[in-house]
Amino acid sequence: MIEYIKHNLIEVSVCILLVSFLVVALLYLRNKRNRYKVKFYLNYLSYKLGIRERISKIYISNIHVRECYEPLVDLVKHPKIFLNDATLEHPVLLRKSVAMKLYKVADKLPEGVCLKVYSAFRSRIAIYNVWKQEEERMTKENPQMNRAELLNLVNSKVSSPKANMGGHDTGAAVDIALCDVERNDLDFGTKVHETHNNGSLTKEQKANRKMLKKFMKSQKFVNDPTRWWHFSYGDKSWSAYNGKRNGAIYGAVEKEFENIGYVSVIKTEIKSVNIK
Repeated sequence: MIEYIKHNLIEVSVCILLVSFLVVALLYLRNKRNRYKVKFYLNYLSYKLGIRERISKIYISNIHVRECYEPLVDLVKHPKIFLNDATLEHPVLLRKSVAMKLYKVADKLPEGVCLKVYSAFRSRIAIYNVWKQEEERMTKENPQMNRAELLNLVNSKVSSPKANMGGHDTGAAVDIALCDVERNDLDFGTKVHETHNNGSLTKEQKANRKMLKKFMKSQKFVNDPTRWWHFSYGDKSWSAYNGKRNGAIYGAVEKEFENIGYVSVIKTEIKSVNIK
C-alpha cells in the first residue's frame, strides 16, 4: 500500500482533495441558508452567461433590504423630462437619490431627445386596483380556467398586491421611454407596458433600446431584461442584478398593519428637490 502511494502520489493527493472538498461541501449545504446562497449565485451566474433570460423571481423576492429611510420627493419640472399623466399616480414621487439620478440622465441626453416617465411610485391601493382590473378581465376571457391557473396568469401580467418583489411600491423604480421635444416616443418596437419580442426588432428599435439602457446605466440604474422600459435603483431587483443578496436599500414605502390597512413608513417631502 505504501509503495502504491509513493508511485501514485499525485493521483492519491487529488483523490484526497476531491473527497475532502465533497465532505466540506455537503456539510456546508446542510444549512438551509447556505443552500439558498449557493442557488442564488448559480442563478445569477446562469443569467450573466446568457443561459437564463432573467433572474428568478424567487431569489429577487428573498433579497434582504437594509432600509435607509430616504424620503420620497416630488418629481419637479425639468426641461427634458415629460410626464405621461394618463399612467402616473399623482403626485409623481420617487426616492430622493433616484429622482436626482433621473435628472442627471436627462441632462446628458443628446439635443432633441428627452425622457418620458410613465410610472414612478405606486401606492398599494393603486397596485391593487390595477391587479383587480386585470383579474376581472382575465376571468371574463378565460372562463375555463380554475382559480389557481387564473391567478398565475394575472400575476404574470401585472404585479400582485401581495408580492414581495419591491419596485414601484418602493419609490425606486421608473417606467420610462425616450421621446422627442414634441413628446413623441422614439420607436422601441412596442409601446411602454406592451409585451415585446426582441427577435423581430429593427436596427432602429434596437439602437433606441440600447441608447436608453446606456444613459440609465450611466447612473447605475438596472434594467429588467424582459421589460425594456423598466429601470430601478436600490430595490431588490437592482440588488439581484448586481449579484448582491443583501444589497437593497429601499423597501416598501407602505406597510400593512392588522385592522388598519396600509400605512406609510417613509417620509414624503413634496417639492424638496431643486434643479440648477
